[in-house]
This record gives sequence, structure tokens and C-alpha cells, in this order.
Amino acid sequence: MENIRFVDEHERELFALVLLSDKVVTFLKNDPVGQYLHHRAKIMLQQAEVDALKLDPDGWRGWFQTRRKLRAIRQRADVARAFINFLAEAINDGRNAEKELDDYRSPTS
Repeated sequence: MENIRFVDEHERELFALVLLSDKVVTFLKNDPVGQYLHHRAKIMLQQAEVDALKLDPDGWRGWFQTRRKLRAIRQRADVARAFINFLAEAINDGRNAEKELDDYRSPTS
């Protein structure tokens, strides 16, 4: 990146977003840690759904206990969903930046 001459700081930022997006894709596809974390996040979401469906608000412990358990389940699901969303947003931001970068130096007439 040091050898590239950018028109301005905006072009540099767009280029950095594209590079970050490529690194995220590489992390998810080729890095065992990325594959493991993504897989674990998907399993956490699936398990949260299973756990939530097992709850019985009419059980002997009552609705208060069920609400507390459901809140904890939803929190675990939110963490997993946030991780997946952060990665997806980085990839999408990079794709959008790449499109903008393609048109940045040569706008259409």
C-alpha cells in the first residue's frame, strides 16, 4: 500500500476497506481459526433456538425463571449474531468500496 499513489484520503480509505474485506474472506475461507469461530457462532445460534424452544413458561418454576433463562439464551444468540454480522459488514463494506473505487478515478460521462 505504501507504493500506491492515491488521489486523496478518501481513495486511501476505500482501498483500505477493500483490503480489509479481502482479509476477512481469507480468514473465513483459509484460516482454521476463522473457520472454527464462524462454525462456533452458527452452532451457538442453533443451540439458542433449541434451548429457547425447550423453555416452558407454564412449568413448576414459573414464568419468572423462564424469562431469566430466555434472557441468557438471547444474550448468547446476540453475541454469535454480532460476530457473524461484523464479518458480513466488513465484506459488504469492502465490496461497496470496490465498486466506488472502480468509478473514483474515471467517473462515467
